[in-house]
Amino acid sequence: MTNFIYIEKISSIRTIIGNLLFIPSFLALILINIKNGPVFFIVYFIIAYWGVFLISTEGIELDFQNNKFRKLFSIYGINIGLTWNHFPKIKYVALIKTLVKQTFGGRGFRTGATTTITEKTVKINLFDDNEKYITLYFANNQIEALKIAEEIKKAYKIEVLTNF
Repeated sequence: MTNFIYIEKISSIRTIIGNLLFIPSFLALILINIKNGPVFFIVYFIIAYWGVFLISTEGIELDFQNNKFRKLFSIYGINIGLTWNHFPKIKYVALIKTLVKQTFGGRGFRTGATTTITEKTVKINLFDDNEKYITLYFANNQIEALKIAEEIKKAYKIEVLTNF
């Protein structure tokens, strides 16, 4: 069985804006002379960074033959994989609809402005015989999480439990 690769889709407007930020600023970084404009270099570098942020996406690669998985970072269809992790002996897969909260700011000596971002996601957990779990992936919607879970179900012939 070949590896299963799942890469999240990004919207077309995000792709357009990301390309409009990345391509001109990257060309300006190549053509700029640092001695004449170090401020321009920093500005173009930050704009290029935001462009890459908008056009990049993440995903997961599952290797069922070797019982491994890894997170992927994808930009322009080029997948860059992080380190491989091993699956435990899987008893079942659980899909859990959850809220993920991130708080920005408010750390340090002087507390400035803080904000909390809340996002609905589906958490994919793999449970072993001892009822310990490994969080495999955070999917953005239920359909994509079910696709990943169905591939695992077919490969290991286990059941999928959901809370939705």
